[in-house]
Amino acid sequence: MAVELYDEHEQGERVRQWIKEYAPAIVMGLVLAFGGIFGFRYWQDQQASQAVLASEYYEVVRQAVEGGNLAAAEEQFDIMRDSIRRNAYVGLAGMHLAAALVADGRLSPAKRIYSDILDDRRMDSLHPVATLRLVRVLEAQGEHDEALALLDRAAPAGFKGAWAEARGDVLFERGRVEEARLAWQEALDNPPSEGANPRLIEMKIDATGPTAEDPS
Repeated sequence: MAVELYDEHEQGERVRQWIKEYAPAIVMGLVLAFGGIFGFRYWQDQQASQAVLASEYYEVVRQAVEGGNLAAAEEQFDIMRDSIRRNAYVGLAGMHLAAALVADGRLSPAKRIYSDILDDRRMDSLHPVATLRLVRVLEAQGEHDEALALLDRAAPAGFKGAWAEARGDVLFERGRVEEARLAWQEALDNPPSEGANPRLIEMKIDATGPTAEDPS
């Protein structure tokens, strides 16, 4: 009986000694673990809140644009861009606003918006369309070299026809007619589903007159 009591006492002492030695590390580990869990949940909640806020801003910008109030749309978009940076809605709102600015003849602010989208890797899904739209803006501003530099990049999948057609248009504006023909022919060689309009491209080629090989 005495031996059993001694063993229990000794075991108790060992347990207390172990707790004394390792308790701080255990407590710290638990604090970090729970802190990580709560921190991750807080981050998730923040992301969800940002997504909701971004969608609300997008609707405000969209409605202002569709209502013809570009001043309000620009003001709300600037607030949105300053408040919410990591969200696709910012890019979508920018695309919507920039298109309206182009239609209103305000090319410089539209150029800035498209350029900002292209500078943001998080919005890469918008880059092909933003590139083509920026090319059209640059073409209208007479900045042909900058437009061609954008089109020198490989065309993304699904945009080869539209890419070639845009390059042909800019080359034609630069007076490089034969190169424009080749680019338009490349656009024709791609299916219409990739963004090219075959009949319109044929009209562009016909409007340039006969080629050197076909003087008639």
